Amino acid sequence: MKLFYHLLGYLLLGMILLIGIDEYLNFRAEVEQFETDMVTNALQTGNSISGMIAHTWQESGEIKSLELIEDASKSGMIRIRWVWADNFPNDAIVATGDKEQLEKLNLRKTTTLKIHDPSGETLLYTYIPVNIGQERNGALELRQTFSALQIYSGRMWVRAITITAVLVLVCGVILYFFIHRKIRIPLNRLTKQAKRIGQGDLRGNHTVIGTDELADLAKTMNDMCSSLVIAKEKIKFEYDARLKTLDQLRHTERLSTFGLISAGIAHEIGTPLNVVDGRAKMIICDDLDAEETKKCAAIIKNQAERMTLIIRQLLDFTRRPEQHIASENIVMLIKQIFQLLHPMSSKQHVTFALNKDEEAEVVLSVDGSQIQQVMINLLINSVQAMPDGGTVSVSVTNEFLAGLQSENQTPQRFLKIRIVDEGEGICKEVLEHIFTPFFTTKTISTGTGLGLSIAHGIIEEHGGWIDVESSVLNGACFSVYLPIKENE
Repeated sequence: MKLFYHLLGYLLLGMILLIGIDEYLNFRAEVEQFETDMVTNALQTGNSISGMIAHTWQESGEIKSLELIEDASKSGMIRIRWVWADNFPNDAIVATGDKEQLEKLNLRKTTTLKIHDPSGETLLYTYIPVNIGQERNGALELRQTFSALQIYSGRMWVRAITITAVLVLVCGVILYFFIHRKIRIPLNRLTKQAKRIGQGDLRGNHTVIGTDELADLAKTMNDMCSSLVIAKEKIKFEYDARLKTLDQLRHTERLSTFGLISAGIAHEIGTPLNVVDGRAKMIICDDLDAEETKKCAAIIKNQAERMTLIIRQLLDFTRRPEQHIASENIVMLIKQIFQLLHPMSSKQHVTFALNKDEEAEVVLSVDGSQIQQVMINLLINSVQAMPDGGTVSVSVTNEFLAGLQSENQTPQRFLKIRIVDEGEGICKEVLEHIFTPFFTTKTISTGTGLGLSIAHGIIEEHGGWIDVESSVLNGACFSVYLPIKENE
């Protein structure tokens, strides 16, 4: 987990920074204390021998005093020599840049300076004035090197780095196991639960326990899963209710269409009924010979079969069908619809024309009854749009298009059913609401406003869509697109 390693890295970096600052401040304090001890040691040494040098100078002379100074210098870590104020700092062996500092030095009071020798090494000089009872003033010069301080500093650095490394290692191990157990493992479990929820598995996760924030998050996610289960059941119930309502609306629209069709079929059935009635009366009169009676019976049989076929088509259309996807020949389906609508269309002097592309694939896996309902609604609208008669042209072709209902915009093959009438067309204001449920421009007795909206929904369920175009001069044009699967 990237977050886990980022958190651990930042914590360790903060620890290293804090421990490093602490060790650096301790190191500076130790160095300052060491320098203070060097100055104190030099002052104590100088003060202890200055009185002895002054007494020896007055009792035994200069030579004996200088010998005593030389012996004291050899016996300790501090180099001691005698300097005269009137000859100072000409005889001082120091770097050129520090001589100006020595020239300003007053040897009549104790002074401590950091001076560099010609090689660049830093030295600690301490000057202690000595009263030798002469007019000529002098002082003891105590020189100490910082080599011991450098050795001490090296040891301090090693100690600081070692302590920092040990503390970081120990704290890092403790933090690793703590974060791994308290953060990483619970987060992994919550992440897996989130993935399961995304895949539809709404079971709760009871493996994260405790009283910390992650446990609260796990509890919240469990509560969310429970809420989602309830919401899922509610959505399923509403979805089933919606499907039931939609099915009822479709059936209602079929019954409404049946009423329009039956009005035209009533006349279509009237003719064969008259023929049957007339032939039956001829047989009853008993004025016919056997051959004529047989001929009348055959005519009655043919007309009865014709009426039976018409009634069976009506019953098939009004029956509430179960959804069933099967291979259907769309052209044959359209021809059957032409026969069913023939009484209505002939009454308004409207003819149907079917044009099929020779190479077009017309066998699709669809729900035949639903496609039948779509085509009947569209063709009835075309017939009703031409009260003075005309021709409804239906063409069936194949086209390669990018599906509007699919995220994949790769072109695929569609069956295109184009229905063109010669009516007055559809105005722009109506065209915008043409697929809106219960929107209609027809009278109450001729339309419910559900036909086109239901047709639109059926075609979308089959993965296609409906386009509509209108022209005042050329009538309306509806294009139905149905996808053709490769295995079809």
